[in-house]
Amino acid sequence: MFDRYVEWKRNWVEASRCSPNLRVFICEQLLSFYSNCSKCTKFRKVAADETFLLSTDFLNSYICENCDVPEDSIIEEAKKITFIQSISAPPLLHDAPAVHYLRGEYYLDEVGFSPVNDRFYIDECPTKKFMSPFNMPTEQSMAFSVRPDVMEYDEVHSFPEYSIEPVPFLAMRNSIIALWNLNPFDRLTYEHCLRSLICRGLIRVWYATQLQRVFNYLELKSVINYGFISPPKIPLIKRIHPSEKRQLDVIVIGAGVSGLGVARQLRSFGVKVTVLEAKSRTGGRMQDDWSLGVAVGCGAQLITGIVNNPIVLMCEQAKVKYRPLGDDCPLIDSCIGRHVNAAADRLTDEHFNSILDAIGQWKLKSKNGDISLMEQIKLVHEKLLSSVDFRWTKEHDRLFQWQLGNVEFSCGSRLSDVSARNWDQNECVGQFAGEHAILAEGSSVIIRKLSEGLDIRCSNPVVSIDYSKPDKVILHTENGRKYQANKVILSVPLAVYHRGIIQFEPELPDDKSEALRNLGAGLIEKVAVKFPRKFWTDLLRKDGTIDYFGNVPKSSAERGLFNMFYDFSTRSSVNPKNQQFVLMSYVCGDSVDIVNTKTDVEVVELFVEALQELFPDETIPVPTGYVVTHWGRDLYIGMSYSYLKVGGTGDHYDMLAKPIENKLFFCGEATNRFFPQTMTGAFVSAQREAGKVIESYISEAMPIPKLE
Repeated sequence: MFDRYVEWKRNWVEASRCSPNLRVFICEQLLSFYSNCSKCTKFRKVAADETFLLSTDFLNSYICENCDVPEDSIIEEAKKITFIQSISAPPLLHDAPAVHYLRGEYYLDEVGFSPVNDRFYIDECPTKKFMSPFNMPTEQSMAFSVRPDVMEYDEVHSFPEYSIEPVPFLAMRNSIIALWNLNPFDRLTYEHCLRSLICRGLIRVWYATQLQRVFNYLELKSVINYGFISPPKIPLIKRIHPSEKRQLDVIVIGAGVSGLGVARQLRSFGVKVTVLEAKSRTGGRMQDDWSLGVAVGCGAQLITGIVNNPIVLMCEQAKVKYRPLGDDCPLIDSCIGRHVNAAADRLTDEHFNSILDAIGQWKLKSKNGDISLMEQIKLVHEKLLSSVDFRWTKEHDRLFQWQLGNVEFSCGSRLSDVSARNWDQNECVGQFAGEHAILAEGSSVIIRKLSEGLDIRCSNPVVSIDYSKPDKVILHTENGRKYQANKVILSVPLAVYHRGIIQFEPELPDDKSEALRNLGAGLIEKVAVKFPRKFWTDLLRKDGTIDYFGNVPKSSAERGLFNMFYDFSTRSSVNPKNQQFVLMSYVCGDSVDIVNTKTDVEVVELFVEALQELFPDETIPVPTGYVVTHWGRDLYIGMSYSYLKVGGTGDHYDMLAKPIENKLFFCGEATNRFFPQTMTGAFVSAQREAGKVIESYISEAMPIPKLE
C-alpha cells in the first residue's frame, strides 16, 4: 500500500498544481464505488476486489441483485447539496470526457478532474474541424468556447452556491459540454452523462444529483442539444417541474431562421408553438434562387467562421454542403484592366489599417461625442497624409475607395450614417474562428428541416399586438384572424418596426423606441449573372480556380458598385456539359438604389460593363440568365442587416432584445449585440429567447426548488 501511495504521489506532483496528501489519496484510490442500477436507477455500493475500477462500460450494464430493495439510508444523505461540506478532500472526477480537450493545457485538478487518472482520449475526433468547446490559454478567445476553469456570469447567477468553490460545478459542466461536442449528432441525455461520472465514494451520489441541475441549465441555455436532433423523451419543462400542469402557448411572428429556430427549440422543450409568417414562404432573408442552375443566396449565404458556428453544426447534422473560402483575393484595377500594383496595394492596406487603429485609439481616449464613421475616416486619412512625406496617387485613392466599399458592405450602409465610435462594438468579444465558408447548395435544406413538425401559418401578416391583458397576448392579422397566446416572440426584420407595420397596445416602452431610433436597417442588393463560358479564372489564376476577386473602382462615385465578384460556378460535374458558370456581386452604400432606378436588364448591363473594364482583352459573352434582388421593396423585409447609427451603442441591441413584461420577446440579428448582421447571430438570438421564455414561465409558476 505504501508503494502504491508513493507512486500515486509522484504522478500527482507531476500533473497538479496542488500538493497531494493522504486524505486525497484515500478519496482517490481507496474508497468504495457506488453505482446506479441501469434497471431501477437506485444507487448501490459495489462489492469488488481492489483491482476493480468503475467504468462507463460497467455502468452501462450494471444491474443490482434486487431492485425492490430500498437504497441505503446513507444514499439519501449523500443526495443533499450540503453533503459536500462533510467530505475531507475535494472531489475529483476520473476519466472525464473533457480530458480529451484539456490534457496538457490545464492543471486538471483545477477544473475538477483527477490528474492521475485520465484514460479518456480519442485519437481522431470527427468534430475537431468545426467544434472547439474550450478556450485554450495559448490561443485567442473564440465564440462559444468557455474557459474550463472559470464560471460564466450566468452560471454564477444560477448556481451561487458554487461561486466560492467552483471546481465541482466546473467538473460537471465541462464533462457535459465535452460529451455534446464529441457527438452533436444525437441528443445528449442526462443518463449518458451520468454513465461518464466516475469517482469513488458517496460523492458520486452527490454528483449525480447535482448533475441533473447542471444538465438542465446547459440545455435551457442551448449550450447542448440544438440543431437537427431527435426530440427528448421527457421535455425540459417536465424535467424541471414534473408537477406543472399548465400548457404554455407561444406565438412566434416571423418564419426566418430566428423565428424557426426559436419555435423548434421551444417545441423540444415541451411548448405549444404557432408560427405566423407574413409572406407566402418561410426563410425570411435566407432565400435561394436556383433559376441559374446553382444556388444563389438572395440574402444570407456566407458563414463567418466555421468553428463552433451553429449554422455549420446544422450543416453537418443535415449533410448540407458548405465550402470554405480561400484567402486569395486578386484585385483588378478597373482603370487599367489588370492586377493592381502590389506595392501600392500593400501600402494602401497598411494605411487603411492605420486609420482603423487610430479610430480605435480615439474611441479609447476621446470623451467627445460620436460622429459618422466616414467623417472620422476622412479626418484621420487627411491627417496621416499630411504628416508623412509621401505622394498619394490616384492609384492609391482607387484602392482606398475599394477598402471603403468593403466597410460599407460589412456595415450594410453608407458610412456617413454609421457610428464611428461603435460601428465595430461586437469585436470586444471573441468571434467565430476558422475559415469563412459559403453555403454551396444554399440554405433551403436548413430552412426546411427547421420547419419540420412546426405549426407554420404563412400569408398571415400580424398588424396589431395587444399585450395589455394580465395573462394573455392578443394578435390580429391583416386577413382578419385573431390569435392569442401566453407569450409572443417577435422575429421580424428591423425595417418592419421602422415601417410601423405592427401596432402595439400599449405602445412600445421608451427604451424600445430609443433602440429603434439608433439602430439602422442596412440594405445590400445582389446581382448574379450566368454566362455560357467561364472567362475569368484563367486571367486571375493559372489553375483556373478562384473564390472571389475585387473590382477596384475608378472613383468614389462607383464605390459599392460591384465591389467584389464571387464565383458561384459549379466546381465539378460528372457531365462537364451541365456545368453552370455564374458570377455574383452586390451593390451597397450610395450605389444600392440602382436596382430601383434602373430595370433589371439595365443593372445586368452595368454588371457586364464592369467586367469588360476589368478584362479589356476579353470579349464578355452575352449573359444567359440573371438574378437581381429587391429587398428594399419587400414590405415585410425591407433590408439586409442592421447597423449602429451615429450615437448608437451596443446597448441599443440589448434594448431591442429586452422582453416586455415577460410577455413579448424579441429575436433576430438586430437583437444580438455580439453577433449582429449574420444568419448565425439570428439563430443564436433564437436559442437565447427560447431559454428566456422557459425561465419566465417557470418563475411565474413557482421558484425553481433548491435541491436539499
